[in-house]
Amino acid sequence: MSGVAGNRPPVPAPPRPLLATYRVQLVPERGFDELAEELDVLAALGVSHVYLSPVLQATPGSRHGYDVTDPTRIREELGGEQGLERLRAAAHAAGLGLVADIVPNHVGLASPHNPWWWDVLAHGPGAAHARHLDIHWRPGAHGQPSLLLAELGDRLEDELAGDDLRLEHVSAGDPAWRIRYHEHAWPVRPGSLEEVGLDSQDIAGTLEAVAADRGRLAALLEHQHYRLAHWRRANDELDHRRFFAIKELGGVRIEDEAVFADAHRAILPRVADGTFDGLRIDHPDGLRDPVGYLHRLRAAVGDDTWLIVEKILEREEGYRADWPIQGTVGYEFADLVLGVHVDGRAAPALDDLHAGLTGARIDRAQLTDESKRLIIRRFLGAEVQRLTALLAATLDLAAEDAERLLVELRAAWPVYRTYLRPGSRELADEDEQMVELAIARVRARHPGLAGLDGVRELLLRAPWHDDDGSAAAEAVWALQQLTGPVVAKGVEDTALYRDLRFVAVNEVGGDVGDLGRDPGELHAAHARAQLERPATMLLSSTHDTKRSADVRARLAVLSQDVDHWVRTVQRWHRLAAPHRGEHGPTPAHEHLTFQTLVGAWPLDVERLVGYLRKAAREGARATDHLAPDPDYEADLVAYARGLLADPAFREDLEQVVAEVRVPGWLTSLAMTAVKLTAPGVPDVYQGDELWDLSLVDPDNRRPVDLGRRRRLHAELDDAPGPDDIMARLEEGLPKLWLIRQALALRARRPEAFGADGGYRALWPSGPRAEHVVAFLRGEQVATVTARQVRRLGGLPSAWQWRDTAVDLPEGTWTDVLTGHTHRGGRVALQRVLTRFPVAVLERG
Repeated sequence: MSGVAGNRPPVPAPPRPLLATYRVQLVPERGFDELAEELDVLAALGVSHVYLSPVLQATPGSRHGYDVTDPTRIREELGGEQGLERLRAAAHAAGLGLVADIVPNHVGLASPHNPWWWDVLAHGPGAAHARHLDIHWRPGAHGQPSLLLAELGDRLEDELAGDDLRLEHVSAGDPAWRIRYHEHAWPVRPGSLEEVGLDSQDIAGTLEAVAADRGRLAALLEHQHYRLAHWRRANDELDHRRFFAIKELGGVRIEDEAVFADAHRAILPRVADGTFDGLRIDHPDGLRDPVGYLHRLRAAVGDDTWLIVEKILEREEGYRADWPIQGTVGYEFADLVLGVHVDGRAAPALDDLHAGLTGARIDRAQLTDESKRLIIRRFLGAEVQRLTALLAATLDLAAEDAERLLVELRAAWPVYRTYLRPGSRELADEDEQMVELAIARVRARHPGLAGLDGVRELLLRAPWHDDDGSAAAEAVWALQQLTGPVVAKGVEDTALYRDLRFVAVNEVGGDVGDLGRDPGELHAAHARAQLERPATMLLSSTHDTKRSADVRARLAVLSQDVDHWVRTVQRWHRLAAPHRGEHGPTPAHEHLTFQTLVGAWPLDVERLVGYLRKAAREGARATDHLAPDPDYEADLVAYARGLLADPAFREDLEQVVAEVRVPGWLTSLAMTAVKLTAPGVPDVYQGDELWDLSLVDPDNRRPVDLGRRRRLHAELDDAPGPDDIMARLEEGLPKLWLIRQALALRARRPEAFGADGGYRALWPSGPRAEHVVAFLRGEQVATVTARQVRRLGGLPSAWQWRDTAVDLPEGTWTDVLTGHTHRGGRVALQRVLTRFPVAVLERG
C-alpha cells in the first residue's frame, strides 16, 4: 500500500455533494473537449456529477473503453491528460464533479498497443510485467516457457504458406524485431534470431532470408514465448485467465500489491487531486479476492471517495453491508422498479402463448442448466481443464471424476460468486448458505457423486486454509473465479436469449420465471437500502442493459391486457407467414421480433436486423457466434425486411403501438420518479432524460442529440404550466421536467435524501389502492406514482380513482411538478394525480 497511497494529499471537497450522475459514453469523436462543450446541458438537468466510461488508454478505435491497454495513461484518443484536465476545469466551473469507471479485472491484449503484454511476449516469465497477468506457462517447442496466441484466421501451417504472416523490423521498437500479421504485431524474443542461424544486426539480409525460406520463419516462431494458433483453439487451450470467454481481454493479478499500484497509476492521483470524486468498479467478481481488493482500494482513495461496484445481486442474494463501498450500480433496483408495473397474473397466458407458437413449454430450470453447461463445454474448456487438475490433486480424484464434479457444481451454483478467502479465518453466513445450497442441488441430482463431500469440506474450511499457493488454496480461488463467467454467459448471454415469452423482464438480476413484483417488496428493499447503502447507485438504463427502461416500460404495459396481446401475436403470426423462409425464423425468434417492434417502435430496418442477428447468435440455437448459420441468418434478415415493407403488417403494428405508447410513457415517468427519490444516488444514462427506445449494445451507444436537449431546457426555463408540458408528452418533455424538478428538490433538501433522511412507505386506501406506489423521504418529501396504468385508462385527467387516497403527515405539501398544494391528512388521489401522472410533494 505504501507505494500507492503513502503520501496521498488530502482529498479536496467535491465541488458539490453527490446527488445524481449522468452516464456518458466516451468515444474518439466525442472525447473530453467535446464533452466539455456539453456540460451546460447536464448542469441544466440538475445532476451533480458526470459519470464517465473508462478513460484509460484502450485498444485503438474502441467504442467502449473496457479494453484498457495501458492503465498508466489517460486515453490519447479522448484528449489525453491535458484534455482530461480541461474537462475537469470546465466541469468544476459548471458546478459538476466527475466519476470514473475503472476496470481492475482485465486489460485489452491488443499487441503491440499493450506494453505489459508486449513485454511478457518478448521476455516470458522473466519480464518486468509477467506478474501483472494471470498466465499459466507451458513448455514451448524448445523448452522455453510459452503461451498460446490464438489469433490466426487459419492453421499456422496454412498461414505460413501464405504471405500474411511475416517478419519485420521497426527501428524504434523494443525489441525492434517483430512478427506482423494484419493489424497484429508480436515481439521476437531477444536472441532467438541467432538461435535459428539469423543475424539480428543484418536487417536486410535477415528479412531477405526469411522471405525466401518460410521454413526459417517457422523455426523462428518455435523459439518464441508464444505459440501462434488458429483462433478456434482459444476456448480449449488458452493459457491465460480472461474476461468471461473473450480471449482479447486478459485477467490481471490485481491481488499483487505492485500490480495494484501499476493498474491504478493514472487513476489514484486524479482521485487525490479532486479530478474524480468517485469510482465505479467494473466486474470485481472476476478478481481473485474482490473483498481484499475493495479494502485496498478504499485505503488508497480515502473515506470521502464514492465507490460503487458492478455487483449483480440475484433475487435470493443479500447485499454485503460490511464491504467498504457505498453500494452497487443498481441492477436489483431496476428489476424491482419495473416489476411493480408488470402484472404477474399475465404469466399463465404468456406461457400458453409462447408454447402455442413454439410447440413446447419452457422448463426454466432445465433451460438455465442447459445454457450453463453449453458455456462450460464450448467456451470455458481451458479454465475447466486447469481447475480439474487442481481439484483432482486436492481431493485425490481421478481426472474424469474431478471434471464431472466441477461441471455439476458450476451448473448448480446459485449466484455470481462467493467470497471465501483462504487465510481470513472468517466464514460469512451468506457464503456458507450459498455453498450448502449448491451442494444440496448437486446431491439431489447425483447422490453418489465422487468428491462432493470433499469439495464441500474444502470450500467451507477455506478461510482456515493458509493462502500459501497450495493446490487447495488455489482451487478455492479458481473455483470462485469461474462461477461468474458461467452465470454471466450461461444466463445473461444465453438463457435470456432463449426464454423469449416476455422479454421486458429479461435483464440481469431478475427472474424471468417470476413475473411482477408487489409494492411491498419495493418498499422493503428501499428500507433496507436506506439502512445499508443510502448512497448506492440507482439505474434504469445502462450500456449493458438488454433494453432501455423506456422499452421495458412499454412492454410492461402488454402484461396489463394480456388477452389483447395474445390476439395481436396470433394475428401477426398469420400476417407474417409470407415472409418466413425455408430456414427461419424460428417461432421463438418471430415472437421476439414482435415484442421488439412494439417496444422500440419506430425502429428502422437496419437497427432491427442488427439486433435480431445478435440476439439469435447469443441464444446459440439456430445460429451462434462461433459457427454462424448463413442460411438461417439470411432468412431472419429477409423476414425482418419483409415485415417492415409489408403495408398491412406495418399498419397493424402502428395501431398496436398507438394503444400502448401513452401508458408506456406514463409507466416510464412513474419508474423515473421512484428512481429520482428512492434511497440512493440516481443515474441518468446518456439520452435517457427524454424518451430512449434503445436495444442492447451497440444500439444503446448511439450519439445523443444534445442540441435538441439544450433547446428544450431553454423552453423549460420559462416555467410552462403542467398542461403545456403534458401536451408535449410525445417529445418527452414531461420526463425532462420531472428529472429537473426532482433533482432541484434533492439539491434543495439534501437532508431528506441523505443517510439520516429515512424512508417510510405510504399505504394508500380505497378501491384502486393497488394502482399506487407512494413513500416518504425524511418526512419532508412524498412521492406518489401510479402503477399498471393501462387499466386506469388514458391520460391522468381521465383516471377515475374512486375515493382512493393517501395519508400525508400534517403540513402543507407542494407538488414541485405542478405547483399545486395539499394539506396533510387524507388526500384524494383524484386531486394529487390529475394534471401530471406522478407527484413529488415538498413539505412546507
